[in-house]
Amino acid sequence: MTQVHCKDCTHYRSAPWQAKFEGCYHKEHLSQKQKVDYLDEQQLPGDHRLINRLHDCSEHEARQQEEPLWKRLMRA
Repeated sequence: MTQVHCKDCTHYRSAPWQAKFEGCYHKEHLSQKQKVDYLDEQQLPGDHRLINRLHDCSEHEARQQEEPLWKRLMRA
């Protein structure tokens, strides 16, 4: 089984431009949830160190790799 790292996951958010608190924002791992989408900033994430302690998180989803700047400019 391959080891996964939280910082490579789409559910992981970190300071300040993504989230107030660093952690796992997967629906099942949130310690405080909000019903309405516009209150998303008030959610408290789960502790990513405890969730992925053995590097085998079952909800891990790889982040999409961003295209290099030169490719994006050439496409436009």
